[in-house]
Amino acid sequence: MELSSKKTLVMVLCGGKGERLYPLTRDRAKPSVPFLGAYRIIDFSLSNALNSGLRKIALVTQYKSLSLERHIINGWNIFHAESGDFILSIPAQGRVGDRWYEGTADAVFQNIYTIQQEAPEHVLVLSGDHIYKADYRKLLLFSGERDADAVIMTRVIPAREASRFGVLGIDEDRRIIEFMEKPKKASATPWDPGRSLISMGVYLFKTPVLIKALFKDARRSASAHDFGKDIIPSLIHDHRTFAYLFDDYWEDIGTIDAYWEANMAFLADPSPAILRDPDWPFRTYKPQYPPAYIEGGTIRNSILSPGVTLSGGRVENSIISPGVRICDRAEVYDSILLEGVKVGRGAKLKKVIVDKFSVIPERFEIGIDAEKDGRNFKISKSGVRVVPKGWKDE
Repeated sequence: MELSSKKTLVMVLCGGKGERLYPLTRDRAKPSVPFLGAYRIIDFSLSNALNSGLRKIALVTQYKSLSLERHIINGWNIFHAESGDFILSIPAQGRVGDRWYEGTADAVFQNIYTIQQEAPEHVLVLSGDHIYKADYRKLLLFSGERDADAVIMTRVIPAREASRFGVLGIDEDRRIIEFMEKPKKASATPWDPGRSLISMGVYLFKTPVLIKALFKDARRSASAHDFGKDIIPSLIHDHRTFAYLFDDYWEDIGTIDAYWEANMAFLADPSPAILRDPDWPFRTYKPQYPPAYIEGGTIRNSILSPGVTLSGGRVENSIISPGVRICDRAEVYDSILLEGVKVGRGAKLKKVIVDKFSVIPERFEIGIDAEKDGRNFKISKSGVRVVPKGWKDE
């Protein structure tokens, strides 16, 4: 049985603090962190939903949401009110108590009023901090074929990497028989002892099943009110809960190193193909900059956005966002420069993320001397330096 996408409500979880991405999340919510020069992380979940024919989308927001709100208004305000379709943000409103969202499940529970008003047949819960391409219609079709109460989108990864995620055990029909949130030792798949099946944080529920589970969870004082820790384990034994196996590109942007690596992957050969499908566009808000202007210098294996000015110097294996200016004799290697950054004459950057509107002084070096850099900037485990938004050497 095929399920109609028109009867599905999408709820995108955008309320996490994103502490492991600090200082990129110092002034913004994690889903609104820029990615690959032209995009925000949230654009990938929203574009997937839109391309899948889903037109009722609620973003559940919380911490430092102003940047995200502006992005949604500028880039995603695409539906007329008369259409009945929407993309809207829902902050914590105090409908069920004077508190902020206390977990992923609680964030949805506090918005049960919205679910009940829309009266969808299914609720699709997404995370707003993943980079991937997915047709959710396949998930709906799989759910209908299994007459599932709940479906989790999953993927297979090496077992040694699985402890960062929720890990599933399934039977021959892909029914979930075990779920462990971030176990110290991940269980293996039945078909490969070296690999594990993990949750991607994408959940499809029959609406009555979800509402009942959320009310039951809200009454449990010992609960973390989390989908992975509480809701899914409570459903697997007495509900038809299945795993949908996803085998396309997907990245969880959880840390500075993961963020840097995910950006750099698009400069590799081969690079992820998700942006090259004209039938599956990823949309965003694009600020009004003129075309990039190359006055002089050398560029190799890099991505340049509109409004970039290169007045000399050298750029290699780097992502240069809108409005960046790179001056004569500057050198930029293996780096990500966000909007409006200026790199002064003779400056040198190596494996650096420079947040918006920062100014790198003339002949200033970052990424060369770890002791010096450590006094000014965060350095990740793999050595990525992060220059915070609006930084100037004063």
